[in-house]
Amino acid sequence: MTVSPIADIKDPGEYDRVVIGSPLYMGKWLAEARDFVSRFRHSLKERSVAVFSVGYSLKDRTKEHLRSGEDALDAIRLFINPISTGFFPGRVDPDMMSPVDKAVITIGGVTPGDFRDDDLVVSWARDLAGAFSQADR
Repeated sequence: MTVSPIADIKDPGEYDRVVIGSPLYMGKWLAEARDFVSRFRHSLKERSVAVFSVGYSLKDRTKEHLRSGEDALDAIRLFINPISTGFFPGRVDPDMMSPVDKAVITIGGVTPGDFRDDDLVVSWARDLAGAFSQADR
């Protein structure tokens, strides 16, 4: 298993399986992650790919919030069909943000804090092994 920042991957074709994740920013995957999927769409279509999103809105596991997480994947589903999707709450730390991002969370009424759920991530990762096995058949 190799874990790398998306910018360091030169060709995902060297991997049998790929997991791609992105924070949600203003309801969308980061441009770098969307561009990666677009640029390598042919290579990614030839292998099993799973994706996950991390965002503040995902701290509330309502149908509406999970639907917004699914909607954020529309831009990458133009190019690939993930075998599994994960949606996880993240952390909001204003001390790590630019002044513009601080302004955005203030205007949006975002409450700073750590909303990560390790159990949710571990559960998805365990299920992912089975999803990859199923897709490889």
